[in-house]
Amino acid sequence: MQNFINNFIKSKFKILLINILLVFIISNNSLSQEIKKYNNEFKSLKSDNANMRVGPGKRFEILWNFKKPGLPVKILKKFEQWYEVETPDGSIGWMWGKLLSNKQKTVLFKKKESLYERDNIESNIIAYVNKNAILKLYFCKNNWCKVESKEHKIKGFVKIDNLWGAYIK
Repeated sequence: MQNFINNFIKSKFKILLINILLVFIISNNSLSQEIKKYNNEFKSLKSDNANMRVGPGKRFEILWNFKKPGLPVKILKKFEQWYEVETPDGSIGWMWGKLLSNKQKTVLFKKKESLYERDNIESNIIAYVNKNAILKLYFCKNNWCKVESKEHKIKGFVKIDNLWGAYIK
């Protein structure tokens, strides 16, 4: 009888241990699905009144209030309808998804840059773009990006090295 009781206790212990492991694996998997990490994805601000917060929710303290629609931000993580973003100056915080645009792709210039007629340094310079200017982005290929200044109605190419908000696909 003692042998039967020992075997019964061992089998119950094994079942309990398996259940604990399953709960841990399932909860860990659902947590990793809740917070999705991104690499090289940029969005831009829709609003001229966009709050960056300490955490993903309106209950969290506001770090910054951005007043520059079109400002590109790098997506780091997503949690529900909130995105952890990085700004061109390196600030990191959370923004509500409705403040960000998927459609309007823009770039910010890190320094004064030449705008070329074609994706070649030997082509004609058609304009100079100031530091912190925000231009519409069409595409990037071979270290060159095609951009447009809607304000000045100019399209051209710039080297990707001095841009924030673009990467080579």
